[in-house]
Amino acid sequence: MAAKRIDLVAVDGSDQGQYAFDWYLENMHREGNIVVLVHCAEFNIDIGLPGAAADVNAICAQVKKRQDEIANLTDGFMSKLRAKKIEGKLLTPQGDKPGVLICQAAKEQNAGSIVMGTRGLGTIRRTLLGSVSEYVIHHAACPVTVVRNPKDN
Repeated sequence: MAAKRIDLVAVDGSDQGQYAFDWYLENMHREGNIVVLVHCAEFNIDIGLPGAAADVNAICAQVKKRQDEIANLTDGFMSKLRAKKIEGKLLTPQGDKPGVLICQAAKEQNAGSIVMGTRGLGTIRRTLLGSVSEYVIHHAACPVTVVRNPKDN
């Protein structure tokens, strides 16, 4: 019996991430493949004015709200996999930039490919901020498919 192929799909709360996930299921997924979903959660928490005493309860409430949003988002992706009887798992790495985390996850999971969306940043924003998809293309140890939603053209 041949080893199962592992495909890593990077997802987030964007329309582009949803489109890439749906595109993968419709165009690339093959029976028996294992899907590893990677969601690199960002916690942009407002802690108030610099030097002011932090409202710990407000910060905790913001963190809880963000955790709930992430759970709802990722549950939707996992439910879709279960409904299609596709073997999959979810990783939510934290602690580094999303591109780095996606490449690390692909290596650790021995992924055969990575599928992800692109937000289509303009040249100036991409130059200043960098692009997650661009980082992954240049640093991943496996093939990368970057999916652009035709509506974004």
